[in-house]
Amino acid sequence: AESPLGLGQVDVLVTTAGGVEEDLIKCLAPTYVGDFSLRGRDLRQNGINRIGNLLVPNDNYCKFEDWLMPI
Repeated sequence: AESPLGLGQVDVLVTTAGGVEEDLIKCLAPTYVGDFSLRGRDLRQNGINRIGNLLVPNDNYCKFEDWLMPI
């Protein structure tokens, strides 16, 4: 059987309520280690979002939406 994420690696996902979508987004495409001191404005202008010190390209959110909407 294929995993819920379609990656063949996960059969069950158990999580607390906070940040579930961000955890899934980090699994669907590359996420990069950045720094807490990076300016949010500069990141946003370059199509990058920050989750703490992790940098997430805008495209990762699109991939998440593409994965979620058929469910």
